Amino acid sequence: MNVVFVGAHQDDEMNCLGTLIKYSRRGDRVSVITISNGDKGAQYDPSIPHEEVARIRMAESAAIMEALGGTYHCLGQEDEQIVDNREVREGLTRLLRQLRADVVITCPPQDYNPDHYITGEITYHAVMLTTVRTMYEDVPILDATPAMYYTDTCAGLHFEPMFYVDISDVFAYKCELLQHFKTQMINMQVFGGYDLVTYSEIMNRFRGLQCGVRYAEAFRAETRWPRARPGVLLP
Repeated sequence: MNVVFVGAHQDDEMNCLGTLIKYSRRGDRVSVITISNGDKGAQYDPSIPHEEVARIRMAESAAIMEALGGTYHCLGQEDEQIVDNREVREGLTRLLRQLRADVVITCPPQDYNPDHYITGEITYHAVMLTTVRTMYEDVPILDATPAMYYTDTCAGLHFEPMFYVDISDVFAYKCELLQHFKTQMINMQVFGGYDLVTYSEIMNRFRGLQCGVRYAEAFRAETRWPRARPGVLLP
């Protein structure tokens, strides 16, 4: 099975990284796509050129995907300025077709950052277009519209889980991989007083408490036709 996470920024996969690890370990192919290049992501040091920040952040996500035997792709929009337009829908649709996506995970519509919920909207439209024969005809359509899931929101606010994935057995490795996000580890330490590992410890423990395991990640399924599927395709 081919699993694709579509995020706004390099580190958004944090909310489903344990799940991606589990997919990878059972033999599924995993990929990450970001809509933005992450060029505004070094708030702790605004003197770093935006082009350099983008290069660093894309390399961070690529390193994690390499560790999981997957691939990383970026559509190159400007960080904190993501817009939904024909070009980005086409670019994402083409990528999802090329990756032969069976499951697509993305940012939830109720999240705090406009980049996040706009990314979810872009993904919603692109998933539909993956099977439309009269668009982007040079790239073969998918056999079926991918199943679609949304990750947790920041701090879990305004998010009622439908499904949980037990990541207790891979949580330590998730924390190890999160160390690749050096720019955001520093950002969160400077502005929030904690880092991605501490955040994950809190969030994944909280979601684990809800479903009776040590650590878990929470998801909602997109149930609008034709994205719904019988059963659960999460690991």
